[in-house]
Amino acid sequence: MRNSRKINSILLFKLRYIGDVLMTTPAIRLLRKSYPDAHITMVVNKGTEDVIRHNPNIDRILTIDRDSVKKAPVYKRLYYNLQFLRKLRGMRYDISIDFASGDRATFLSLLCGVPYRIGFTSREGWRRMLLNRTVDIPGSIHTVKRNLLVLEEALGLKTEDTDMELYTDKTDDEHIFQWLRKHNLENKKIVVINPGGRYWFKRWQTGKWAALTDLIQGELGVPVVITGAGKELEDVRTIMSGIKTQAWSIAGQTTVLELTALLKRAALYIGNDSGPMHIAAASGTPVIALHGPTDPSVWGPWGKGHTVISGHVSCSPCKVTDCAVEKGKCMEQISVEEVWQAVLSTLRRRHIENLP
Repeated sequence: MRNSRKINSILLFKLRYIGDVLMTTPAIRLLRKSYPDAHITMVVNKGTEDVIRHNPNIDRILTIDRDSVKKAPVYKRLYYNLQFLRKLRGMRYDISIDFASGDRATFLSLLCGVPYRIGFTSREGWRRMLLNRTVDIPGSIHTVKRNLLVLEEALGLKTEDTDMELYTDKTDDEHIFQWLRKHNLENKKIVVINPGGRYWFKRWQTGKWAALTDLIQGELGVPVVITGAGKELEDVRTIMSGIKTQAWSIAGQTTVLELTALLKRAALYIGNDSGPMHIAAASGTPVIALHGPTDPSVWGPWGKGHTVISGHVSCSPCKVTDCAVEKGKCMEQISVEEVWQAVLSTLRRRHIENLP
Protein backbone atom coordinates (compact mmCIF):
# COMPACT_ATOMS: atom_id res chain seq x y z
CA MET A 1 0.00 0.00 0.00
CA ARG A 2 2.74 2.42 1.07
CA ASN A 3 0.46 5.48 1.34
CA SER A 4 -0.76 4.97 -2.25
CA ARG A 5 -4.31 6.02 -1.38
CA LYS A 6 -5.97 8.51 0.92
CA ILE A 7 -6.80 7.09 4.34
CA ASN A 8 -9.81 8.66 6.03
CA SER A 9 -10.61 6.06 8.68
CA ILE A 10 -8.46 3.51 10.53
CA LEU A 11 -9.57 0.52 12.61
CA LEU A 12 -7.08 -0.82 15.18
CA PHE A 13 -7.19 -3.99 17.25
CA LYS A 14 -5.23 -5.12 20.29
CA LEU A 15 -7.21 -7.92 21.92
CA ARG A 16 -4.74 -8.75 24.66
CA TYR A 17 -3.86 -7.39 28.10
CA ILE A 18 -3.17 -3.99 29.68
CA GLY A 19 0.57 -3.95 28.97
CA ASP A 20 0.03 -5.12 25.40
CA VAL A 21 -2.42 -2.28 24.71
CA LEU A 22 -0.10 0.28 26.28
CA MET A 23 2.77 -0.81 24.07
CA THR A 24 0.78 0.11 20.95
CA THR A 25 0.70 3.82 21.87
CA PRO A 26 3.88 4.83 19.98
CA ALA A 27 2.41 3.21 16.85
CA ILE A 28 -0.93 4.97 17.38
CA ARG A 29 0.86 8.31 17.73
CA LEU A 30 2.72 7.64 14.48
CA LEU A 31 -0.57 6.91 12.70
CA ARG A 32 -2.09 10.14 14.01
CA LYS A 33 0.95 12.14 12.91
CA SER A 34 0.91 10.51 9.47
CA TYR A 35 -2.87 10.82 8.97
CA PRO A 36 -3.86 13.85 11.08
CA ASP A 37 -7.40 14.08 9.69
CA ALA A 38 -8.23 10.36 9.80
CA HIS A 39 -10.74 8.93 12.26
CA ILE A 40 -9.06 6.29 14.44
CA THR A 41 -11.09 3.61 16.24
CA MET A 42 -9.42 1.12 18.55
CA VAL A 43 -10.92 -2.18 19.71
CA VAL A 44 -9.56 -3.72 22.92
CA ASN A 45 -10.64 -6.25 25.52
CA LYS A 46 -12.85 -4.95 28.30
CA GLY A 47 -10.73 -4.02 31.31
CA THR A 48 -7.79 -2.76 29.25
CA GLU A 49 -9.34 0.42 27.86
CA ASP A 50 -8.22 2.71 30.68
CA VAL A 51 -4.65 2.87 29.37
CA ILE A 52 -5.92 4.56 26.19
CA ARG A 53 -9.02 6.26 27.66
CA HIS A 54 -7.54 9.78 27.51
CA ASN A 55 -5.20 9.22 24.59
CA PRO A 56 -5.60 12.24 22.28
CA ASN A 57 -4.65 10.22 19.20
CA ILE A 58 -7.73 7.98 19.36
CA ASP A 59 -11.22 9.12 18.38
CA ARG A 60 -13.25 6.09 19.47
CA ILE A 61 -12.67 3.12 21.77
CA LEU A 62 -14.74 -0.07 21.57
CA THR A 63 -14.40 -2.97 24.00
CA ILE A 64 -15.05 -6.69 23.66
CA ASP A 65 -16.18 -8.46 26.83
CA ARG A 66 -14.20 -11.57 26.08
CA ASP A 67 -14.60 -13.29 29.46
CA SER A 68 -18.39 -12.93 29.59
CA VAL A 69 -18.85 -13.99 25.97
CA LYS A 70 -16.61 -17.02 26.44
CA LYS A 71 -18.85 -18.36 29.21
CA ALA A 72 -22.15 -17.63 27.43
CA PRO A 73 -24.22 -20.14 25.41
CA VAL A 74 -23.51 -20.31 21.69
CA TYR A 75 -26.60 -18.33 20.67
CA LYS A 76 -25.70 -15.49 23.05
CA ARG A 77 -22.15 -15.37 21.74
CA LEU A 78 -23.46 -15.20 18.19
CA TYR A 79 -25.85 -12.38 19.11
CA TYR A 80 -23.10 -10.47 20.90
CA ASN A 81 -20.74 -10.74 17.93
CA LEU A 82 -23.45 -9.62 15.51
CA GLN A 83 -24.23 -6.60 17.67
CA PHE A 84 -20.56 -5.72 17.90
CA LEU A 85 -20.18 -6.10 14.16
CA ARG A 86 -23.08 -3.70 13.69
CA LYS A 87 -21.17 -1.09 15.72
CA LEU A 88 -18.16 -1.49 13.46
CA ARG A 89 -20.21 -1.36 10.27
CA GLY A 90 -21.54 2.06 11.32
CA MET A 91 -18.35 3.54 9.88
CA ARG A 92 -16.53 2.57 6.72
CA TYR A 93 -12.85 1.98 7.46
CA ASP A 94 -10.15 2.23 4.82
CA ILE A 95 -7.66 0.03 6.65
CA SER A 96 -7.51 -2.19 9.72
CA ILE A 97 -4.40 -3.07 11.70
CA ASP A 98 -4.26 -5.93 14.17
CA PHE A 99 -1.39 -5.62 16.65
CA ALA A 100 -2.03 -9.13 18.03
CA SER A 101 -2.06 -12.50 16.29
CA GLY A 102 -5.50 -14.03 16.86
CA ASP A 103 -8.23 -14.64 14.29
CA ARG A 104 -11.08 -12.62 15.85
CA ALA A 105 -9.85 -9.20 14.70
CA THR A 106 -9.22 -10.48 11.20
CA PHE A 107 -12.73 -11.92 10.89
CA LEU A 108 -14.29 -8.72 12.25
CA SER A 109 -12.33 -6.60 9.77
CA LEU A 110 -13.38 -8.82 6.89
CA LEU A 111 -17.05 -8.95 7.88
CA CYS A 112 -17.37 -5.20 8.32
CA GLY A 113 -15.94 -4.63 4.85
CA VAL A 114 -12.48 -3.18 5.52
CA PRO A 115 -10.77 -3.31 2.12
CA TYR A 116 -7.16 -3.38 3.34
CA ARG A 117 -6.35 -5.56 6.36
CA ILE A 118 -2.88 -5.58 7.96
CA GLY A 119 -1.38 -7.80 10.66
CA PHE A 120 1.42 -10.04 11.81
CA THR A 121 2.24 -13.16 9.84
CA SER A 122 0.78 -16.27 11.44
CA ARG A 123 1.15 -19.89 10.46
CA GLU A 124 -1.97 -20.96 12.31
CA GLY A 125 -5.67 -20.38 11.78
CA TRP A 126 -7.36 -18.51 8.95
CA ARG A 127 -5.56 -15.25 9.60
CA ARG A 128 -2.84 -15.60 6.98
CA MET A 129 -5.43 -16.10 4.22
CA LEU A 130 -7.73 -13.24 5.24
CA LEU A 131 -5.18 -10.44 5.60
CA ASN A 132 -4.11 -8.36 2.60
CA ARG A 133 -0.69 -7.64 4.10
CA THR A 134 1.20 -9.63 6.68
CA VAL A 135 4.43 -8.63 8.37
CA ASP A 136 7.10 -11.08 9.53
CA ILE A 137 8.81 -10.38 12.86
CA PRO A 138 12.56 -11.06 12.70
CA GLY A 139 13.75 -12.74 15.92
CA SER A 140 13.28 -11.41 19.43
CA ILE A 141 12.55 -7.72 19.22
CA HIS A 142 10.64 -5.68 21.77
CA THR A 143 6.85 -5.54 21.45
CA VAL A 144 6.92 -1.75 21.01
CA LYS A 145 9.23 -2.20 18.02
CA ARG A 146 7.06 -5.02 16.67
CA ASN A 147 4.05 -2.73 16.59
CA LEU A 148 6.02 -0.02 14.82
CA LEU A 149 7.47 -2.53 12.37
CA VAL A 150 3.96 -3.36 11.16
CA LEU A 151 3.46 0.28 10.17
CA GLU A 152 6.88 0.53 8.57
CA GLU A 153 6.55 -2.61 6.47
CA ALA A 154 2.89 -2.21 5.49
CA LEU A 155 2.53 1.57 5.22
CA GLY A 156 6.08 2.90 4.95
CA LEU A 157 5.81 4.87 8.21
CA LYS A 158 8.89 5.45 10.39
CA THR A 159 9.60 7.34 13.60
CA GLU A 160 12.30 7.85 16.20
CA ASP A 161 9.65 8.88 18.74
CA THR A 162 8.98 5.61 20.55
CA ASP A 163 7.91 6.69 24.05
CA MET A 164 4.72 5.13 25.39
CA GLU A 165 1.84 7.44 26.33
CA LEU A 166 -0.47 7.13 29.33
CA TYR A 167 -2.73 9.88 30.63
CA THR A 168 -4.58 10.36 33.90
CA ASP A 169 -7.14 13.03 34.72
CA LYS A 170 -7.56 15.31 37.74
CA THR A 171 -9.81 12.90 39.63
CA ASP A 172 -7.22 10.10 39.42
CA ASP A 173 -4.43 12.39 40.62
CA GLU A 174 -6.58 13.81 43.43
CA HIS A 175 -7.61 10.36 44.67
CA ILE A 176 -3.98 9.32 45.04
CA PHE A 177 -2.94 12.60 46.60
CA GLN A 178 -5.64 12.25 49.25
CA TRP A 179 -4.64 8.65 49.97
CA LEU A 180 -0.99 9.66 50.36
CA ARG A 181 -1.92 12.60 52.57
CA LYS A 182 -4.06 10.35 54.77
CA HIS A 183 -0.95 8.23 55.41
CA ASN A 184 1.44 11.20 55.71
CA LEU A 185 3.24 10.21 52.53
CA GLU A 186 2.34 13.11 50.25
CA ASN A 187 5.75 14.81 50.59
CA LYS A 188 7.90 11.68 50.71
CA LYS A 189 9.75 9.74 48.08
CA ILE A 190 8.14 6.31 47.91
CA VAL A 191 8.98 2.94 46.43
CA VAL A 192 6.08 1.02 44.89
CA ILE A 193 6.12 -2.77 44.87
CA ASN A 194 3.69 -4.86 42.84
CA PRO A 195 4.16 -8.59 43.50
CA GLY A 196 1.62 -9.73 40.89
CA GLY A 197 1.90 -11.57 37.62
CA ARG A 198 -0.62 -13.29 35.38
CA TYR A 199 0.78 -16.78 36.09
CA TRP A 200 2.14 -18.14 39.37
CA PHE A 201 5.50 -19.01 37.83
CA LYS A 202 6.05 -15.36 36.81
CA ARG A 203 5.84 -14.23 40.45
CA TRP A 204 8.71 -13.83 42.91
CA GLN A 205 8.23 -15.48 46.30
CA THR A 206 6.20 -13.59 48.91
CA GLY A 207 8.85 -14.10 51.61
CA LYS A 208 11.44 -12.39 49.44
CA TRP A 209 9.13 -9.42 48.83
CA ALA A 210 8.68 -9.05 52.59
CA ALA A 211 12.44 -9.22 53.19
CA LEU A 212 13.13 -6.66 50.46
CA THR A 213 10.51 -4.30 51.89
CA ASP A 214 12.15 -4.48 55.32
CA LEU A 215 15.54 -3.67 53.79
CA ILE A 216 14.23 -0.64 51.90
CA GLN A 217 12.39 0.74 54.90
CA GLY A 218 14.75 -0.37 57.66
CA GLU A 219 18.05 0.52 55.98
CA LEU A 220 16.97 3.51 53.89
CA GLY A 221 13.93 4.86 55.68
CA VAL A 222 12.13 5.03 52.33
CA PRO A 223 8.39 4.16 52.56
CA VAL A 224 7.14 1.21 50.53
CA VAL A 225 3.62 1.12 49.09
CA ILE A 226 2.38 -2.28 47.92
CA THR A 227 -0.13 -2.50 45.07
CA GLY A 228 -2.14 -5.27 43.47
CA ALA A 229 -5.61 -6.36 42.44
CA GLY A 230 -7.78 -9.44 41.96
CA LYS A 231 -6.00 -12.73 42.49
CA GLU A 232 -2.89 -10.88 43.69
CA LEU A 233 -4.58 -9.78 46.92
CA GLU A 234 -3.83 -13.04 48.70
CA ASP A 235 -0.12 -12.62 47.95
CA VAL A 236 -0.27 -9.03 49.21
CA ARG A 237 -1.86 -10.15 52.49
CA THR A 238 0.87 -12.77 52.92
CA ILE A 239 3.60 -10.20 52.24
CA MET A 240 2.10 -7.64 54.61
CA SER A 241 1.92 -10.24 57.40
CA GLY A 242 5.62 -11.03 56.91
CA ILE A 243 6.90 -7.44 56.97
CA LYS A 244 8.51 -6.40 60.27
CA THR A 245 8.70 -2.67 59.48
CA GLN A 246 5.69 -0.48 58.78
CA ALA A 247 4.47 -0.70 55.20
CA TRP A 248 1.43 0.54 53.34
CA SER A 249 -0.90 -1.38 51.06
CA ILE A 250 -3.19 0.20 48.51
CA ALA A 251 -3.90 -3.17 46.88
CA GLY A 252 -7.47 -3.51 45.68
CA GLN A 253 -8.16 0.20 46.17
CA THR A 254 -7.20 1.67 42.80
CA THR A 255 -8.37 1.74 39.23
CA VAL A 256 -5.79 1.39 36.47
CA LEU A 257 -5.54 5.16 36.12
CA GLU A 258 -5.34 5.74 39.88
CA LEU A 259 -2.48 3.24 39.95
CA THR A 260 -0.89 5.24 37.14
CA ALA A 261 -1.24 8.43 39.20
CA LEU A 262 0.51 6.69 42.10
CA LEU A 263 3.34 5.41 39.93
CA LYS A 264 3.95 8.87 38.49
CA ARG A 265 4.77 10.03 42.02
CA ALA A 266 7.06 7.08 42.87
CA ALA A 267 10.85 7.23 43.01
CA LEU A 268 11.07 3.56 42.03
CA TYR A 269 8.84 0.67 40.98
CA ILE A 270 9.76 -2.99 41.58
CA GLY A 271 7.72 -5.85 40.16
CA ASN A 272 7.47 -8.97 38.06
CA ASP A 273 6.67 -8.96 34.35
CA SER A 274 3.10 -7.60 34.42
CA GLY A 275 0.81 -4.81 33.25
CA PRO A 276 1.73 -2.50 36.15
CA MET A 277 5.40 -2.86 35.19
CA HIS A 278 4.61 -1.40 31.76
CA ILE A 279 2.44 1.30 33.34
CA ALA A 280 5.37 2.33 35.56
CA ALA A 281 7.70 2.51 32.56
CA ALA A 282 5.17 4.59 30.63
CA SER A 283 4.81 6.89 33.65
CA GLY A 284 8.51 7.77 33.56
CA THR A 285 9.27 5.90 36.79
CA PRO A 286 12.47 3.82 37.01
CA VAL A 287 11.62 0.13 37.01
CA ILE A 288 13.34 -2.92 38.46
CA ALA A 289 11.72 -5.78 36.59
CA LEU A 290 12.05 -9.42 37.66
CA HIS A 291 11.91 -11.81 34.71
CA GLY A 292 12.00 -15.58 34.69
CA PRO A 293 9.92 -17.36 32.06
CA THR A 294 9.41 -14.32 29.82
CA ASP A 295 11.99 -12.82 27.48
CA PRO A 296 12.91 -9.27 28.61
CA SER A 297 14.10 -8.40 25.11
CA VAL A 298 10.47 -8.77 24.03
CA TRP A 299 8.50 -7.98 27.21
CA GLY A 300 10.86 -5.94 29.39
CA PRO A 301 10.19 -2.37 30.60
CA TRP A 302 10.44 -0.01 27.63
CA GLY A 303 12.64 3.05 27.81
CA LYS A 304 15.82 4.18 29.52
CA GLY A 305 16.84 3.95 33.16
CA HIS A 306 15.27 0.57 33.92
CA THR A 307 16.91 -2.55 35.35
CA VAL A 308 16.02 -6.11 34.41
CA ILE A 309 16.96 -9.00 36.70
CA SER A 310 16.52 -12.42 35.13
CA GLY A 311 16.58 -15.87 36.62
CA HIS A 312 17.55 -18.49 34.07
CA VAL A 313 17.18 -22.24 33.87
CA SER A 314 17.50 -24.53 30.88
CA CYS A 315 13.95 -23.83 29.68
CA SER A 316 13.88 -20.07 30.25
CA PRO A 317 12.54 -18.03 28.55
CA CYS A 318 9.54 -20.17 27.69
CA LYS A 319 6.13 -19.78 26.06
CA VAL A 320 4.04 -22.15 28.15
CA THR A 321 1.06 -21.18 30.33
CA ASP A 322 2.01 -23.58 33.12
CA CYS A 323 5.37 -24.65 34.49
CA ALA A 324 6.11 -28.34 34.97
CA VAL A 325 9.78 -28.61 34.02
CA GLU A 326 11.66 -26.59 36.62
CA LYS A 327 8.81 -25.75 39.05
CA GLY A 328 9.27 -22.02 38.71
CA LYS A 329 12.97 -22.17 39.59
CA CYS A 330 13.80 -19.34 37.20
CA MET A 331 12.12 -16.91 39.61
CA GLU A 332 13.51 -18.72 42.67
CA GLN A 333 17.03 -18.05 41.38
CA ILE A 334 16.59 -14.30 41.86
CA SER A 335 17.95 -13.42 45.31
CA VAL A 336 16.90 -10.66 47.68
CA GLU A 337 20.48 -9.38 47.71
CA GLU A 338 20.53 -9.06 43.92
CA VAL A 339 17.36 -6.96 43.91
CA TRP A 340 18.53 -4.96 46.95
CA GLN A 341 21.72 -3.93 45.15
CA ALA A 342 19.65 -2.84 42.15
CA VAL A 343 17.47 -0.76 44.49
CA LEU A 344 20.54 0.99 45.95
CA SER A 345 21.96 1.69 42.51
CA THR A 346 18.69 3.08 41.16
CA LEU A 347 17.92 5.25 44.17
CA ARG A 348 21.45 6.68 44.12
CA ARG A 349 20.83 7.76 40.55
CA ARG A 350 17.60 9.34 41.73
CA HIS A 351 19.52 11.26 44.44
CA ILE A 352 17.46 9.84 47.29
CA GLU A 353 19.09 10.81 50.60
CA ASN A 354 20.45 8.65 53.45
CA LEU A 355 21.71 5.84 51.24
CA PRO A 356 24.49 3.62 52.67
